[in-house]
Amino acid sequence: MRFLMFSGFWLILCLAGPVGSEPSIQVVTAEGYCAVVGMTAEQAGLTARQRARAAAIEQAAGVRVSSSTLVVDGQLAADFIRSYSRGFIVREEAEWLPLGEHRVGPEGIPVPEYRVRITAHVQLPRRPLLSYGLKASLNRAVFRAGETAVLTLTLGRPAHVGIFNIAADDTITMLYPNPHIRDRVVEAGHRLVFPAPEAEIELVLQNLPGRERDSEAFLVAALDPEAGIRFMELFPALEPMPFAEFFARYARAADAGEDVILTYEVAAR
Repeated sequence: MRFLMFSGFWLILCLAGPVGSEPSIQVVTAEGYCAVVGMTAEQAGLTARQRARAAAIEQAAGVRVSSSTLVVDGQLAADFIRSYSRGFIVREEAEWLPLGEHRVGPEGIPVPEYRVRITAHVQLPRRPLLSYGLKASLNRAVFRAGETAVLTLTLGRPAHVGIFNIAADDTITMLYPNPHIRDRVVEAGHRLVFPAPEAEIELVLQNLPGRERDSEAFLVAALDPEAGIRFMELFPALEPMPFAEFFARYARAADAGEDVILTYEVAAR
């Protein structure tokens, strides 16, 4: 869950035309697995799907695929999320395979293992020749439920900025710009803090119901002002979007800039 507060009230968040030639899309098949260890069945299923997505993107991008199939650490799940910046899954079909078992050692107690196979349409970004010098950071990597997140970013070149939340319920929400904070060009060298200290806005992080720990991320993007692309024209502000629908839209803008993914965990108190 996400809570965004404007002037004392809470908004609950459950948490672009292509440049140049037509983008190249690869259709790949990949599998992901996750055993139910220290997480809910729902989390294990989503993590298996995240692992399959990471494998599909890595396969399309021609990079090494991680050999880990047992996910018992939230940081590994965060690593899968980081792979989303290497390529964009613009369409996805999932087939859940028969439930398996995982044992740690020959005498270990078997635990259920979720297995999924996806067919993913992966578009690889064509990064611009000029770097926008985007640098972004988060005030911490692990939050306790109820603590607030603050993002800080700087640019080496002027750009439009978008901030998105990749939530633990497999949706993505545009937080900035929004109807309360207009889309504008951030100048080179300017230090942008979101939410701003003087703003009556807070990003208060909470776990999804029934969960002790969630792995999530913020995606921070910078776009060339000359590209004629505006975040508010591509995405509904403060409204969660399904994973593939979001990246199908984002892939239309990504070639006009660069992005950074900041992963974090939310731990229940």
